[in-house]
Amino acid sequence: MLAAVALTALPVQAADPTPGECAGAGGTLPSRCLYRSMLPSAGLVAECESDARCRVGYYAGSLTRATWLTPPAGLAAFPKPQVIWHSATFAEARFDCGRPCSVSYFFEARRHLVSQPRWSVRDVDLRRQLLVAAEERALVVRQIFSGREVARIERPWAPAPSLGDVVVSLRFDPDGRLSLTWLRGPERTPVSERLSIR
Repeated sequence: MLAAVALTALPVQAADPTPGECAGAGGTLPSRCLYRSMLPSAGLVAECESDARCRVGYYAGSLTRATWLTPPAGLAAFPKPQVIWHSATFAEARFDCGRPCSVSYFFEARRHLVSQPRWSVRDVDLRRQLLVAAEERALVVRQIFSGREVARIERPWAPAPSLGDVVVSLRFDPDGRLSLTWLRGPERTPVSERLSIR
């Protein structure tokens, strides 16, 4: 599963959230935001009572017939999303559920595909439709839509409440390898690796 470990780290280049086309004040007041794909009449929509209570879904064709997402167990309602367009037609709607918690849904506009909720996503390999997420004390690479596990990365991590406190940087490189820098053991020694994901 994993091979080709090297001792060079590459800088992280996280995708930036896309600002929506919003109407309404937001904050503690209502708002409605569209996050359009490059396909005509397709994208994501958030209708919010406040930034802490939204319904979020996708539309394909008419905005009045949006398909609404169901909040995962543990969330009564969605907060306002951060929407990241990884390509012109492939979006991630990421919701903050308290440090270090986040949950993401992925939307593919061409086929109108929506993933199940994916927790603690750290990066995405769009070409191979993979994500890497922190799951308890492991980094796990999964297929975005099926959720099938592709690789599991376990290390002698430094003691910390969450992996987010010990994985300093992480990203998929253009060649599909995963570059990460993490802190090892109680000494918190930095270790850099570059892993092949097959």
